[in-house]
Amino acid sequence: MKTYGRTHFIGLCLALLLAGSAFSQGLYWESTTSGGPLKDKENLSQTFAMPKMFKIVNPGGVMILRMDQEKIYNVDPAKKTYSEMTFAEMEAYAKKAGDKMAQFREKIKNLPPDQRKQMEAMGGMMGGGADGPVDVSATGEKKTIAGFACTRYIMKRGDKEMMSLWVTKDVTGFDNLRKDLMEFGKRTAALTNMSGLGEAYQKIDGFPMQTDMDMMGKMSMVVTKVEKRSTPAAEFSVPAGYTKTESPLVGRQGQ
Repeated sequence: MKTYGRTHFIGLCLALLLAGSAFSQGLYWESTTSGGPLKDKENLSQTFAMPKMFKIVNPGGVMILRMDQEKIYNVDPAKKTYSEMTFAEMEAYAKKAGDKMAQFREKIKNLPPDQRKQMEAMGGMMGGGADGPVDVSATGEKKTIAGFACTRYIMKRGDKEMMSLWVTKDVTGFDNLRKDLMEFGKRTAALTNMSGLGEAYQKIDGFPMQTDMDMMGKMSMVVTKVEKRSTPAAEFSVPAGYTKTESPLVGRQGQ
């Protein structure tokens, strides 16, 4: 799977995880993502959310998350193709990747400190997150984003800042599906190199309007518009006439 494709998938999973408090009555929001493999480019994403059904549309394609089916669909409107992955397949891929990373760490543990540090950094780029708890703290900083009053939180593992979140409490009344989305986050943590962040996010009260992280380069996601909206169920299905292809991650399980 190409670096951009994998990072794109990780970004979409992360967006769903971090917005876990905001879906129960129907929501629509727009956001921009910059940095990382995008470099100087800025991508616009549209997210449609209904109970147990979520869809993100951006220039890279469409991802549909159906928690009721325990499946993720990746749709390419330009080619009229789609692939699907079950949660079980996703977990199997994550386990295999985790086993390979454990073997990698075992091989480098006796290297000289400087060389080991360099290899560990390389392992992080390949998707191997560090171990240890993630701590959350409020900075007291405040600013307004898209008309919403926000407060900044940071997540750290040891001395390393992993993520910065600007959250608002003004997007209210959407908490019923938080548990479902947190569960999804736990199931994707190993795949997305975000182990511990799902648990840490549960300590933060609010909807994330801006998320800054360092993942294959510094990345920033900023919500520019958010509103209540009811989206028809048909919008969360693969369009008729599309051709099914193999999921890139499923195809890599045998490698």
